[in-house]
Amino acid sequence: MTARVRHITFDCREPYRLARFWGEVLGFVDDPDNPNAPDDPEALIVDPTGHHPGLLFVPVPEPKTVKNRVHLDLRPEVSRDEMVERVLALGGTVVADRRAEDGSGWVVMADPEGNELCVERSAAERDDVPAPIDTGVRPFPPVRTAGERELLTSMLDWYRDGVVRKVEGLRQHHAVARPLRSETSVAGIVKHLALVEDGWFSIRFAGRAGQELWPDLDEDREPDWDFRSARDEPLALNVARYQEAVARSRAVTEAHELDDVCADPHPRGEFTLRFALVHMIEETARHLGHLDILCEHLDGRTGE
Repeated sequence: MTARVRHITFDCREPYRLARFWGEVLGFVDDPDNPNAPDDPEALIVDPTGHHPGLLFVPVPEPKTVKNRVHLDLRPEVSRDEMVERVLALGGTVVADRRAEDGSGWVVMADPEGNELCVERSAAERDDVPAPIDTGVRPFPPVRTAGERELLTSMLDWYRDGVVRKVEGLRQHHAVARPLRSETSVAGIVKHLALVEDGWFSIRFAGRAGQELWPDLDEDREPDWDFRSARDEPLALNVARYQEAVARSRAVTEAHELDDVCADPHPRGEFTLRFALVHMIEETARHLGHLDILCEHLDGRTGE
């Protein structure tokens, strides 16, 4: 079991003042549920995007006397030199200038109480800006005037295809990254969709045993099993699982009529094949939207 950094804590003399300095440097804000006041015993600022841990400033009687064992390295959105000037204007100081003639290097600085930070070059200055990835716009299938069955199956297949296309070529560390506060990851969503496909079509509707298709599954013991277990598996494996589950769902669909009722109504009661198709369109479209946002955040790919 791993842990996440919730706060980085600074020992200091004046928590409120230091929180204001770092808030301006980083674009962090007060906790909306507990804003800071000058006479508070401590001060917390948080990343409004939720991507990074908050900074907590707590008072201690001892002054800073030695070099920090931990400091923050900043990669600014503006140029390195612009950021240095901004930190100076906010009350910081230069400790050591490590800028080189070829433009590389960094500047070691300190906040108003002497805590070190390093200002590096921006991503643009390092030629580290990733090339944009456009997954393209896929036209809807030609079913605007189709009958009910063709409309439902074609639209579901369109969303299914979108899932596979959206994650194609995604690097493994991006696939298993969890940028939110939950277990959500790209790999977890793909595995979850495979499990849901089998759950509604092959298991609940057609009556196959869940352990036959997913021998390691124990939802009663671990509700987020699909997301947690996907951390340690190649993305390609879960894409293949998803495609296999979709193939099984298509076979079940082709073998039944829309009004046919499920073989196993447990635990939510009876449903028809029509309902399963409508529900799976909703489920797949919703998670495809999640994949759109996650992938854009993780490696910049856009589309749809």
